[in-house]
Amino acid sequence: MPRIALFAGPDPGHALPMLGVAAALAQQGAEVRCWTGREHRASATAVGVDVHELPALPPTDQDADLGYRFWGRAVQMTPLLVSRLRAWRPDVVVTDALLRAGGLAAQLLDVPTVELIGHHLPDPADDLPPVGLGRRRPRTALGRAQDRSLVRLQRRSVATGRAQGRAAAVSVGLTSPRPPDIRLLATLPRLERARSSWPGDAHVVGPLAIDPALPHLDPPSGDRPLVVVTDTTASGVASMLGRVARDALPHLGVRVVITSSHLPPMRTSQVVVGPGPHRPLLQQAAVAVGPGGGGFLSKATAAGVPLVLVPIQGDQREASARLRDTGAGVRLNPGRLAGLLGSRRLAWAVARLLADPAARRAAGRLADEAAQLGPEIAATLVLQVARGQRPRAGGPAQHLTRSAHSHLTG
Repeated sequence: MPRIALFAGPDPGHALPMLGVAAALAQQGAEVRCWTGREHRASATAVGVDVHELPALPPTDQDADLGYRFWGRAVQMTPLLVSRLRAWRPDVVVTDALLRAGGLAAQLLDVPTVELIGHHLPDPADDLPPVGLGRRRPRTALGRAQDRSLVRLQRRSVATGRAQGRAAAVSVGLTSPRPPDIRLLATLPRLERARSSWPGDAHVVGPLAIDPALPHLDPPSGDRPLVVVTDTTASGVASMLGRVARDALPHLGVRVVITSSHLPPMRTSQVVVGPGPHRPLLQQAAVAVGPGGGGFLSKATAAGVPLVLVPIQGDQREASARLRDTGAGVRLNPGRLAGLLGSRRLAWAVARLLADPAARRAAGRLADEAAQLGPEIAATLVLQVARGQRPRAGGPAQHLTRSAHSHLTG
């Protein structure tokens, strides 16, 4: 029986996809241990996963520096993870892309590594707009020149990160950091932009996140269209999306459910606010609204629900742009949500999707892909690595069982 160790940070957007992979591995007969935040213990238990608390590090004045958060923190945490792994001796380590200590600890123990990325492929490419900004493909020579300039800057940033990684590896006793054996991308093929070449280590495996162990949240009764809204779950990030939706959407004559940690619970004939699992709500939804985090986006696309996305940070700008480009959603600038006009903009975007059958068809095509992918494919790939294999990726649509897309190369 292979032993699989999994590491993810405590934010739900990182922990819940990792628990999805852990649960699928356990179902396929692996012995699994998952380290993440203690707040996910009940969710892990519900899917049969043995969960341990990730070692906590005290905050420092350097945390605002992204390079320090990636590599300085990794240097501090690596010995703690090694001490937890050495006696158990796993066959493979699966680590969240932001938790660099997982890869360093695995390399110190000479254990293969799988990296889980909760969104699109982050690699810059000369034939694509710069990743992360949510830019459309340019139509003019000036736009193409701007994109090439930005991609060059991104490559410099990547090189800086690699230098920081080498320094971190040396400080924990390694010669240099080893790249993961494979990477798992928790996205869909249609959300990957066509590129001239596809990296052989990057496997698109679809939605992975489980629902948290929360009481079921019943929407308002009736047969009016249901709009499901979520605020961000990222720690330390403020959001006004739930409040704007609460005030704006009931005027459309729809039922509204808002899952939010920023708003007090409430229940009226039109609006319900409170904690609850997303998947049962999205099965009933006509439209979904959120910032564009990987977990909610994957659940909504799996349910075939068109989305209004209001990106706040990080990968959300890129994810929302890619969804918009499929025709399955609308992207709004968060800076334009303030005031009365902001409420009207959100209401108009929701009304537009409610009346747009083409958006529903586009969302259905995403749902078809999601139905063919998921944690079971991710687990199979991890077990292949545990057996000493290094499965090669042949493009974003490789793991689809039908309807491979000719516009996706690799």
